[in-house]
Amino acid sequence: MRRFALAALAVALLAPAAAGAQGAYRFELTPMISYNWGGEISGENNTLFDTDLQLEDSQAYGVTFDIPLSSNIQLELLASQQQTEFTFDEGLFGGSFDVADVDVSYYHVGVLFQGGSGQVNPFFVASAGVTRLDPDVPGADSEDRFSLSLGGGVKVFFSEHVGLRLEGRGFFTVIDDYDSGCYDDCCGCYDYYEEGETLSQGQASAGLIFAW
Repeated sequence: MRRFALAALAVALLAPAAAGAQGAYRFELTPMISYNWGGEISGENNTLFDTDLQLEDSQAYGVTFDIPLSSNIQLELLASQQQTEFTFDEGLFGGSFDVADVDVSYYHVGVLFQGGSGQVNPFFVASAGVTRLDPDVPGADSEDRFSLSLGGGVKVFFSEHVGLRLEGRGFFTVIDDYDSGCYDDCCGCYDYYEEGETLSQGQASAGLIFAW
């Protein structure tokens, strides 16, 4: 009887530690609300309007799904959509005019590195995937472009299965490829190097983590 009591006591003492260790290998589903800002497409790289177009700052909604690879590394799937507008800015002392509605969607796969072993876990994430630009303009098609993202933040768990995720992230979308001036199998025959265009956006997000 005494041995049984000692064994029961040992299990009781070790159970929380075991649960904490298993908690590091959890799947996490996080619906998120975000605020996106920044982004410009030059008139040379859009066929809708012969002028530079800015993306209006606005809310975005998305979700992340994290798959554990180790105690500190997760494979992350991300989807995020911003319903916003293309605007035209007349410059200093001029006005800003709405041109057309546009949806900006990100579909990414990445790797998340996180630290901490308790309730608070700081993290860094890098991902790559596709940006879809879908303007609400008659006759215009949606366009898919390669994009990258870098970000970081913190996860705060209220219990083993529920937590809060706070994150800042930058998205970088390749709109136009780099042009080195190679024409007709002749590289270096021209005195210029035309740079490609990148659409850059910042994103601040908060989400509720459901872990299991």
